[in-house]
Amino acid sequence: MRFTLLLIRVQWIDRRATSSFIIGITLQTALLTLALAHRATGAGPALVLACRAALLTCVTIVLLSAMSSVQNEFRYGTMENVLLGRVPLARLLGLRAASCAVVMSPALCLPFAGAAVAFPSVLGPRTLLLIAMLYLCLAAICYQCTLLLCQFARPSAAVPWFRLALLLVGMSVVPFPRARQVAELLPTGWVIAYAAGTRAVVALPMFLATVSLWTCAVWLAFRKRLRPSIERSLVDGRAAL
Repeated sequence: MRFTLLLIRVQWIDRRATSSFIIGITLQTALLTLALAHRATGAGPALVLACRAALLTCVTIVLLSAMSSVQNEFRYGTMENVLLGRVPLARLLGLRAASCAVVMSPALCLPFAGAAVAFPSVLGPRTLLLIAMLYLCLAAICYQCTLLLCQFARPSAAVPWFRLALLLVGMSVVPFPRARQVAELLPTGWVIAYAAGTRAVVALPMFLATVSLWTCAVWLAFRKRLRPSIERSLVDGRAAL
């Protein structure tokens, strides 16, 4: 427990160190919350807009955290200690992903607070379950993207493409034929579907299934390549750049 709390503190320090990013995210969250309060026509649409606003902001934070989760160990010269430490690397990456989700609480919860102020009927078990789904979804995305970004010599160059894919496909930002069905291949699609009114007995099992399948698929695909990729970066010095 103390180790997890330490990781949460480290994640917060890491986010706080990029003060310009914090300022930008804060302004974006505030503007999205104000827009939600003025444009939503009812409690249902407000819940959907709050969900989309939280994802729009938090996906960016998740990807930056996934990029820095391993890369910072090279930058600060501590990767050797991580590899030789008592906590397995895979478990450490999972704990960091969960810590990242906790640190994102202000950006995640503020849109729902704005929706509740505008429409008090939003408050209830459905909203609480939706927020819990968002936490799990973002932690899973952070873990999956950490494993994926480790495979790139320059993770920062891949981050915009990952974000574009999550926004276009997972959130259907740009409408296209059968966009909703395609979005439901990812956990974000089921989060939005539940916010839009899909019953919990349908949305929750499908959400948990997509989270589990994607996480297992990424882990099975890259678990044997993760350590060699890190060792190669240690030898070449690429990740320290």
